[in-house]
Amino acid sequence: MRHHEFSVVYTDRALHHAAPEFMAALSDTVDILRSAYSAPHATVVPGTGTAGMESVARQFATGRRVLILQNGLFSYRWRQILDASGAAAEYRVLCARQGDDRGWSPAPLDEVLAEIEAFAPDVVCAAQVETSAGILLPPEYIAAVGAATRAAGGLFVLDAIAAGCLWTDLGATDVDVLISAPQKTWGGSPCGAFVVMSDRARARLAPSTTFSGDLSAWLRVSENAEKGVADYHATMPTDTIARNVAVMQEVRAEGFTRCTDLQGELGRKARAALEQRGFASVAADGAQAPSVVVSYAEAADMVARLDAAGIRVSAGVPLHCGEGADFRTFRIGLFGLTKLRDIDGTVADLSAALDAAAAG
Repeated sequence: MRHHEFSVVYTDRALHHAAPEFMAALSDTVDILRSAYSAPHATVVPGTGTAGMESVARQFATGRRVLILQNGLFSYRWRQILDASGAAAEYRVLCARQGDDRGWSPAPLDEVLAEIEAFAPDVVCAAQVETSAGILLPPEYIAAVGAATRAAGGLFVLDAIAAGCLWTDLGATDVDVLISAPQKTWGGSPCGAFVVMSDRARARLAPSTTFSGDLSAWLRVSENAEKGVADYHATMPTDTIARNVAVMQEVRAEGFTRCTDLQGELGRKARAALEQRGFASVAADGAQAPSVVVSYAEAADMVARLDAAGIRVSAGVPLHCGEGADFRTFRIGLFGLTKLRDIDGTVADLSAALDAAAAG
């Protein structure tokens, strides 16, 4: 066997970052991202979705005023990042509210818009779908926040990691930075964050306070790959990116609009199956995501029961929105083409497991 790879980074068992196959994969990745979100700029930040959030925070929030729309743990993460880094000059938080029926909703839009006008934040951060609660920010809510943020001179950052196939059009909603991830939105494998940007956001790129997560450096790497030029900032998860782009190409071939429609249908049917069995939604009516369903768990061992019944769900986590000590949930993700292409089968599997878990 002939050995071709003698670099100081890779072996023959890994794809080199300068290989034409990898540059083509990275180039197609960013092209698909731009198409899905109607965005002029896109890149991959290696690591995790959280690494992408920190990259964005370090880039745009350092020394700035930040408003966080917190609907649960994974928008609370913006606070964790800002507290750990000390990046922001100041930040304020508007939390989700619980109604009389136990359902949670985002902060009222009028209150958010008034806070943006009064505080004039440089950056507004929100999650399109909150993974800990299954709360969705509807498109009209996102667009109103985007318009108000832009009127105040700020940048609107939207975490779309858990949004599934709900593609946000950056131009139509005044979103400036959107973060997604391969393992949820696209049904691939974890390897980093996808960050797409408006022209306004790109124009505000400046020297970052993080080296490994330097957003401008990773954007440069992606842009050079599209030109056929190999660039280096730090070692990339080359094989995973190449594998993921094949899944992204499948999504594109299926059709972005069709995938959105299928995501909505799957979410409605899965939620109906849960509600029919007495599992109340954490997200209130009008704010229920079709990609993540979080339900109240009466049994403390609900996750273990479902595991024994043959499906793996996620345990509940705190919202950090003032919920009580008795807050207990389980979380269901509805991601990927496999589920979208077999909605009835997916819901049947979920229903059978719920019935088995209820039987004890």
